[in-house]
Amino acid sequence: MQRLDVRCRVDLPVSVILDNGGSRFGIAEKKTKFSELSLSGALLDYPPPHPEKKILGLKYELPRHGEFEILGEVVRKNSQGIAAKFYNVNRDAKLKLWDFIKENIAEESTCPYCNKENNRKVRKCNACGWSLNFNSPHYFVEHEKESFINRLALRCTTFTLEDICRVLNYIDVEILKIGKCLEINEEFVGSCRSMLEIFSMIRNVAPTDLPVLITGEAGTGKEMTATAIHERSHRKDKPFIPINCESIPEHLLEAELFGSEKGTLINSKTGKCEYANGGTLFLNNITALTPSLQSKFLKFLDDKSVEKIGDKSSVKVDVRVISAASTDLRTAVAKGVFNNELFNKLNTFTLTLPPVKDRGDDKIILARYFLNKFSKEMGVTKIFSRESLDAIKIYDWPGNIREIINKVRKSVVMSPDAEITPYDLDLHFLTADSADCITSLRDARETIEKQKLIEALVACNNNITKVSKVLGISRPSVYSLKKKFYL
Repeated sequence: MQRLDVRCRVDLPVSVILDNGGSRFGIAEKKTKFSELSLSGALLDYPPPHPEKKILGLKYELPRHGEFEILGEVVRKNSQGIAAKFYNVNRDAKLKLWDFIKENIAEESTCPYCNKENNRKVRKCNACGWSLNFNSPHYFVEHEKESFINRLALRCTTFTLEDICRVLNYIDVEILKIGKCLEINEEFVGSCRSMLEIFSMIRNVAPTDLPVLITGEAGTGKEMTATAIHERSHRKDKPFIPINCESIPEHLLEAELFGSEKGTLINSKTGKCEYANGGTLFLNNITALTPSLQSKFLKFLDDKSVEKIGDKSSVKVDVRVISAASTDLRTAVAKGVFNNELFNKLNTFTLTLPPVKDRGDDKIILARYFLNKFSKEMGVTKIFSRESLDAIKIYDWPGNIREIINKVRKSVVMSPDAEITPYDLDLHFLTADSADCITSLRDARETIEKQKLIEALVACNNNITKVSKVLGISRPSVYSLKKKFYL
């Protein structure tokens, strides 16, 4: 079998330290020598009787580098000696060992990997393909990478599909950090130009106390962006208070924001603006504020004080405000439905998040991140099939990140196999053989109905009233379709 490390002939003294266990001799030391040496192991002149135990201590001295002591495992024995594999060789010792080996292979006329003739001193062996440019300053690092990949390939020959999935997931998440942008937020990922610009803007604005307005389609990650700004600010140890203005009825929203005193129509409570004191208040769907609430919130921004319903006194607070909108606020101002002064206050610094359909290969990165996350949470090992990756890439994802989360989570639960198919993701209508799946007009209609229902549910955050308006059907019809498609 081809060697994975350079091996050279040497005559280097070595002491073999043996642990004789419970015998009266205890630790024994035998003087011998290395006859061949590599970065990963050596041949020792050690005629029988051979050591009974596999693990040996090896103590040797390298000229100009000093004395070293490492562990070795006996992997082969014959009448001339034993072959040992090295353990616990740290990087510093390995670099010094390489310097010694390099000096001893300089005049070799054969390839130290495959023993083929190398009289012309070529830089790459024609027989085995390994680089022989030993004097290159980058040789050691490149060799370590290449030999590691070869060792991994050899070990993987006995792996099951589940083993391979586990290794790939570990490499993706823990080593390559695919699906992680550790400087921002674990779930806030991306590598396309537009998202890298967003990350840069977050880093710039986070240390300040400027109000931030985040715009973008529903599901593009506006709350994740707000969280990332808060976590990188000097307020990170204080509360981050999110509130979705659209999800709270109008008559309760004022009390939710500013609080109320006992004796009013609403029970006594502390508002979110006061809870956020010292930290960050995040107002999502800011356009849902009524004109009167817009005026009151503008006063709050000007005075930095909270006035509860039913209370004439006010409480001073120190709050940073981040707001978000899925619609164009400038258009709302032009139509007279949004306060121009409030818009100018909120619009000090604006971040516009791109939809997932415009993020290129980030679709794959996002899908893989959430696949790894949900697989780990559920104690399973899953990977995407090649067809799934193609479908993820060509699909427009109208529900953006929220839709990716929903589809991937469902696929992890529903897929019976380790490999997730486009059918598991409800993206089978995008595959080349989709024509075989739709055998009638009724099937085609059901496929479209299900897809449009999923898109509406994602876009409307599962608000049945809004879904019915978007699809132009009644609320009972929405419930009926959800039941029909097990949604």
